[in-house]
Amino acid sequence: MNPAILPPTMRIRTLGRAWLGPAFDYLLFLRPRQWPILTIQLAVGVLMAPACVNVLTGAGEGLPAALTLRTLFVAWLAWVVCLNGGTLAFNSAYDRDTADIAYLRQPPPPPPHLALFSLCLMLCGAGLAMTVAPAFGFVTAFCLVLSMLYSHPRTRWKGMPGLDLAVNMVGYGAGTTLAGILAGTAAYAGMASADFRLASSSWLLIVAFGLLFGSFYPLTQIYQLADDRARGDRTLVTALGIRRSLLLAAVLAMGANLCLLLVNLRWVDELLGWCLGIMILVMCAWLGLILDWYVCAPGRSAQDHERGMYWALALWALYDLAILLCRYSLHLFSSN
Repeated sequence: MNPAILPPTMRIRTLGRAWLGPAFDYLLFLRPRQWPILTIQLAVGVLMAPACVNVLTGAGEGLPAALTLRTLFVAWLAWVVCLNGGTLAFNSAYDRDTADIAYLRQPPPPPPHLALFSLCLMLCGAGLAMTVAPAFGFVTAFCLVLSMLYSHPRTRWKGMPGLDLAVNMVGYGAGTTLAGILAGTAAYAGMASADFRLASSSWLLIVAFGLLFGSFYPLTQIYQLADDRARGDRTLVTALGIRRSLLLAAVLAMGANLCLLLVNLRWVDELLGWCLGIMILVMCAWLGLILDWYVCAPGRSAQDHERGMYWALALWALYDLAILLCRYSLHLFSSN
């Protein structure tokens, strides 16, 4: 069949396999569609690093641009491609999904050595991370261990409701934000400055994004509920059901929103009112999405639930924009 008349997903796979052969499926399971999303979240952490804020607002001098870019690129490669891509591939090696999974539609059968490949990739990421800063390397290695405990059949924390949520809150939400702050500090102030002695506002931001990912996590499982039950997997949503999972998502979102409001109050004595208003609107939109989902859940199909997850991703991007606007608002819009 002519590749030009295939659906876009199949066209990419046909061309990829023509160029790379069977090795293309290893790349496919790294789920590159998620890389831009995690890149943005890592970048938010970088831009929240005090050293980065000082340089970008003209309050201080940073390292040479070439060294900064090299550090940020290595941090991105270690965290987004090696650790995150390896984590998703390691999980797929044991799940052997046949229905759609997050960021990968119509997954092919996992390649024969996917588990070993993904583990090696994560180990390479941990090694690269050490060249950014020891603290960044420690966070990467810690999340590597969490990834193995989460997916490997002998531990399978993924199948322990509540523990699966905690791993994702720590690893994806809090971990990515902490990694970004450490990478930004190393890139703009040097490796020696990147340690865990962070300001209280930075730790509040880390906790906030951990809670926000906790709110998002059940939304990633709802559309896979039927497949998880058929396979006998015990996930958070199979244990709680859709509506109670959404209630949990709402509670965690309120915790995240409270932390973000406290963060804004610690950054400046007097926030520009309209910036704070934008942040509050985004918070209300997130809670509104969950409330609408809760009310309409009984009549929604798996495809509707999947679309809801992607709507939540779009709102997450607005959270990122709002928090950046609040952080930099006085420097951008104030004459002081």
